[in-house]
Amino acid sequence: MRFVDSHMHLWHLTEHKWYPALDPPEDSDDFGIGDMAGLRRDYLPEHYRADAAGSGLDVVSTVHVSAVTAPGTHLDEAGWLDRVAAEHGLVGAVIGAVEPGADADTVAADLAEQAKSRLFRGIRVLYGFDPADPVTRRLVELLDAGAHVFDVVIHPGEVDAWLPLLRDFPGLAVVLEHAGWPDGGDPDQFAAWRDGLTRLAALDNVECKISGLPMSLHTLDAETLRPWIQTCLEVFGTGRAFFGSNFPVDSLFGGYDRLAEAYLGATAGLTDDEREQVFVANATRRYRI
Repeated sequence: MRFVDSHMHLWHLTEHKWYPALDPPEDSDDFGIGDMAGLRRDYLPEHYRADAAGSGLDVVSTVHVSAVTAPGTHLDEAGWLDRVAAEHGLVGAVIGAVEPGADADTVAADLAEQAKSRLFRGIRVLYGFDPADPVTRRLVELLDAGAHVFDVVIHPGEVDAWLPLLRDFPGLAVVLEHAGWPDGGDPDQFAAWRDGLTRLAALDNVECKISGLPMSLHTLDAETLRPWIQTCLEVFGTGRAFFGSNFPVDSLFGGYDRLAEAYLGATAGLTDDEREQVFVANATRRYRI
């Protein structure tokens, strides 16, 4: 199965000290995914390709999503990714970042600087941006005006806060990252998550990136992931959903082959054209690969 991986990360920890979140204090788990010791290693194109090899997915291109957490390093990362892509291929598009807590002028300048790259497609907001804050509105305005993608994590409890802003920009390309990052795997949390998905899917310009579910469910078991994957496809349809590996982060819970098993198994009932949409065509279109 050909695959455009819509969400992956590369990092060179031995060269760049841009990732303090990978080395938290022993009693800290800022992202709720457990011990991140397995991520404290260089992860470069050769490591990604080795992980994907033999998985049953033929990765034809990837979307790199900014992974830096040290203040002021996202522009350095953008330049590094241009060099990596030129030398090694693999990365067909880049989703960058802006600094949480920055003022509107800084956000605008950072966005303009990153947009100089031929690979740049938009910005990812993981945390630190209040949808009611004027700076967040300014970021969204700039993304909309520049025809850039807004990759955003919206947890189930945050949907009500984000909906008014997103409704004001019906032409903005919005990608719900990590399938909305559910708060856990019990039935009540599943119900709350599905409700949030349904309300976001009512906005025609929102698409669902099916990625990162193991961070919430702490497993790559195909049967465990199946109802979550199929719910995303049911709610958004095969025309507005696509897959991402979230590697190397999801490697904390198993190999790329297990992730491929889950994605391939959950879509076994789709037509060939529908599978082509969710594995290749939708991400290719959205990120202009």
